[in-house]
Amino acid sequence: MRRWIPFVLLAVACANGEEEKKKIAEIEKKAEERVAKAQNEAKVKLGDLQRELDGVKTKLSEAESKAKEAVTQAQASAEEQAKAAEEALRRARQAYKDKARLELSDANKELAEVGAKASKVPAKAKEAFQKAVAEAKKAQNEVAKDIAAFDAATLETLRNLSAKVQKDVQTMRAKIRAAKAKIP
Repeated sequence: MRRWIPFVLLAVACANGEEEKKKIAEIEKKAEERVAKAQNEAKVKLGDLQRELDGVKTKLSEAESKAKEAVTQAQASAEEQAKAAEEALRRARQAYKDKARLELSDANKELAEVGAKASKVPAKAKEAFQKAVAEAKKAQNEVAKDIAAFDAATLETLRNLSAKVQKDVQTMRAKIRAAKAKIP
């Protein structure tokens, strides 16, 4: 029986070794399953993150498109407003010019009436009359220059230029009255 002891011990050791191998294999299998599960979870999370990132990219692209569209509309609106302002300025210039031309026309009629009566002026007053008419014509030229200046006038300078035209027309009329005074 003593002979059998080494064999029994060997058999028990082998049996224990196989159990150990089974346990190790089982542990390895569980570890591999856990690793596979972790990898699958990581892949799922990565996929979710990728979809979320794609969604954010899409939203960003849409927001960028909307921003570009808004900028384009704002530029178009600004251009339209600039055109409207330019048109309003053009109309204001034209209105001021028309008003100034009308006043100049009235003053020119007065000057023409005075010029038609030049033959009635006595010889002594003829030189003073001609000088007064010449001064009225200088004032007439000044008014014509002022009217031409309306073409380049800005919104800020329109009123000042209009006031200057009014003043020059009044000066022209005063000189015409001075020439009229020389007619008997």
